[in-house]
Amino acid sequence: MSEKSSKDKIMESAAELFYYNGFKGTSIRAITAKADVNVSLISYYFKNKQGLLETMTVDYYERYLELVENLLEDRQDDQPAERILNVIEEIIQYKYENFQFTCFIQRELSLDNIFIREMFSTYVAKERYLMNEMVNTVANVLELKGASKDALHIQLKSLLNAPFMYANDWQKGYTWDQSGQSFIRAYIDTFKKWLPLSEHSSQNPING
Repeated sequence: MSEKSSKDKIMESAAELFYYNGFKGTSIRAITAKADVNVSLISYYFKNKQGLLETMTVDYYERYLELVENLLEDRQDDQPAERILNVIEEIIQYKYENFQFTCFIQRELSLDNIFIREMFSTYVAKERYLMNEMVNTVANVLELKGASKDALHIQLKSLLNAPFMYANDWQKGYTWDQSGQSFIRAYIDTFKKWLPLSEHSSQNPING
């Protein structure tokens, strides 16, 4: 397996330091010292610390949204219950694999600044669109309408993000191991209990 590039080392180190110290509390020198690279590489790859954050955020969201979009498209022939639970599991897997940056970006999204407003107008808007597709599928299966459907949207998004917004609280209730697989299995079981789609697995697939 090839060694990580200097750029990847910088981004991984920044994710850890942003997670523990916040964006403002993390210096360029701290990032490059942790990554064991020359400080000039920040300017070479990212221009500055803000450019580093933007690159990391774009990379995170583009990979995440591509994953969800492909899953929703590729599994059209699956039963609706199987399709949605598979997407949910892959989302949790992705967020856990990028645990530190996921936690950091969830905190940042609660703030109000130009960068966050730009995020809401692009990547977060697309995430909302894909989430609507998931909610519509589940609502059709469970025959939910009106306020019940709106509540489902809020609950689904909250459950997808909660372990990464309140990580310390969730670690007490679930098994967190190095690979994350124990947590993912336990948390998916929670989803299945909350979202009883397995009862509807015999229905015909819903497309569109």
